Amino acid sequence: MFSTKLFKRRNNLKHFVFEITQDCNQNCIYCYNVWRHRDYSKGHLSIDKWKKIILKLKEETKVNLISLSGGEPLLYHDLIDLIKFIREQNIKINLLTNGSLIDEQVAKKLSEFEISIFEIPLLSYRKNIHQKLKGTNDFDKVVEGIANLHSFDNKIVTVFVATKENIADLKETVEFGIALGSYGLMYNRINPACKNHISLMPSVKQLKESLEFLNDFSKEYNYPISCSIPMQPCLINMKKDYPNLSYGYCPSGNKKSYYTIDSTGNLRICNHTYTILGNILNDYLSEIISDKFVDDFKNVIPNDCLTCKYSLECRGGCKASAQVCFGNISDNDPFFEENKSLRAL
Repeated sequence: MFSTKLFKRRNNLKHFVFEITQDCNQNCIYCYNVWRHRDYSKGHLSIDKWKKIILKLKEETKVNLISLSGGEPLLYHDLIDLIKFIREQNIKINLLTNGSLIDEQVAKKLSEFEISIFEIPLLSYRKNIHQKLKGTNDFDKVVEGIANLHSFDNKIVTVFVATKENIADLKETVEFGIALGSYGLMYNRINPACKNHISLMPSVKQLKESLEFLNDFSKEYNYPISCSIPMQPCLINMKKDYPNLSYGYCPSGNKKSYYTIDSTGNLRICNHTYTILGNILNDYLSEIISDKFVDDFKNVIPNDCLTCKYSLECRGGCKASAQVCFGNISDNDPFFEENKSLRAL
């Protein structure tokens, strides 16, 4: 039975991620989609059910931003109608796409809806490295997609996922993205979604060198750069050493969280964890997020971090990555686990 009291307590959440399809035309070796690495519910929602979810979120939350993700969102057959409906509700949209399906006609159509940001991975200026990480031979199509969006004055942020394979290409890739029309850069260390990904992580030394370059570059050219995957301050002190870069730590289920709704309506606390809290089509959001897992996600700190002076700031890093790699949200973030001998307490 639904709780009227819980429903009336309108939630302060403002940002949601919609994984509108599990279909994808690429095979990224660093992919964090949960269905790629384990048994997970399959299916697709009709446009009418997505509309129902959007209206439900408007009633129960303060939603003002929806990030459309996948898979590859451009493979969802009713994408344009969905975008149109979201914008009609006065909700902003970020579109997370690999860019390879954006020809001139698609770019023109998408430009009609004032999408806030297009996030497009550009993993190297070298075709062979980009394609190796993407698992597909479509580098030229991605470049063309970015250029097509830029030609219609869209706001594009290129995404650089830093791995051992491509981190040496950072400088030239940033410059290449700007030449294509990138407004800013999202620089993310790889966030492992399974144990096999751990071997792809760059070293602390490599990351510090790249962050030093980005910090100077951002200041000199007034070029916005964000680092959205947590880097523990005991290993890399973003606030002290790289003041020109924006960064963040796991919001841990608070009002800045980006709860994720998958392609069947299931709700998760973020797009990295596999734990399903409930289905948004069947229950009130406030009831779903009253689950014990949400409280644990907010409060747990790994044992190795309990005495650290930064523990309340970073709370150990990415709990979802700890879960998918080691089995529990209370385990160490894989990046920390691999480098904890280097930490400054």
